[in-house]
Parts: sequence; structure tokens; C-alpha cells
Amino acid sequence: MNNTVDIKVGSFIRQWVIGTYGTDTIRLDKRTNLWAIVKQNLDLLPADYHTLQDKEEYISIELLYSHADNCYSIPAGKEIHINSIYRCYISDSGQEAIKRYLENQFRAAFRIYMVACNRNDQKVKILNCITSFLLDYNLPVDNKLLSRLMKDWYRYRQKNPENNALPIFF
Repeated sequence: MNNTVDIKVGSFIRQWVIGTYGTDTIRLDKRTNLWAIVKQNLDLLPADYHTLQDKEEYISIELLYSHADNCYSIPAGKEIHINSIYRCYISDSGQEAIKRYLENQFRAAFRIYMVACNRNDQKVKILNCITSFLLDYNLPVDNKLLSRLMKDWYRYRQKNPENNALPIFF
């Protein structure tokens, strides 16, 4: 059994993660940016920690096994090992950093989808592209979300007027 940490991301991003990864538990690779953020923010369990009962707005991130026998200062350019058996809690600032990272990933995925949708058929309406994006990721199609994504797309097009600009997706 592997350790996991729970991250509160909200129901919307949680649903996008499920649509992207197929589950609400993300299994990372050691070479990803998300693992670097998780590793930076691993901490010991606080004394008042309790297990979550309602995980409706939470995702889980599987901790990779990492070990270190000694703690000592490490020269620049070397790899740092943190024992994830003992450090299996993410601080509040770490939770916020992970949430921000996933929101940025969502925005990048949305913009790539929209650029591809508009490039394939110029006659397709923006609302149809946004709706198909939401349906592809099993996200709810409601007016609040549609207006939020339309504003984001409008602002992105204002910053990048050329049609060939694709956002960088890490």
C-alpha cells in the first residue's frame, strides 16, 4: 500500500482531474513539476490531524517512495531525498500551491483545446467548442462555468491575436 496525501481543489478541478487521469488519485512520475511541488511541501503529520470523511472536493496524490538515511547539507546541483514514509502531510501553503498548479494545467488544457477546435473549423461557434470541452471532461455545462470559460478564452485571444499561438503545456 502506498501513502497518499489529500489536496482540497474544489469540485470543479476534482472533476477535471477525474476526466484527465481516470481517477481522483494521481500517480506521479519523479520527473514531473507536480512531484517537485509535492516534495517541496511534504511535512510531518500534525498532532491534531484527523482522516477526512467527506472527500467530495479533494483529490489524492500518491507519494512516491523516497528514502534517506541521514539529513545533512547538500551541495548545489545534487538531488535531495525526503523520506515519504514519515513526511506524508501537505501544509496549507503546499495545498494552495498544488491547487494553483492544477488550475493552471486546466487553463492550459482548455486553451489548447480551443485553439485546436477553432483551427479545425473556423465556422464553429466558441460556445459549441467550450461545451464540447466540458462534455469531453465530464464537467457540468452550466451558465456560470460557460461564462467563466468564455471570459478566459476572450482574454487569451486578446493577449495572443495570432491564430497559431499554442500555450505551453507542462
